[in-house]
Amino acid sequence: MATEVKHGPNPVFQTPLTGATFMCEVVGRYTKVPDRGAGGVTAYRFNSDNPGKRRAELLVLRTAFLEWFREMYEASGGSRIEAAGLVRYIADGWLR
Repeated sequence: MATEVKHGPNPVFQTPLTGATFMCEVVGRYTKVPDRGAGGVTAYRFNSDNPGKRRAELLVLRTAFLEWFREMYEASGGSRIEAAGLVRYIADGWLR
């Protein structure tokens, strides 16, 4: 599966779209503990009840978020290598 990623309120995609949408809302909060934040997904909507199609929807959401994260991290003065390392840190934790 491949994902075309565009950000903003009215993205224009080269790939023809259907009316079907799926989404998740990610929120973050500051905490009173130094160097610790809190966050999570507060809302989501899948388009399909089929497990295989849901996995495909999750892959699209993953790619869109990670591309946005990388772009924003770089725009905030971080490097692409740092952003990749931070994502790798989370993924490596899943395997431990």
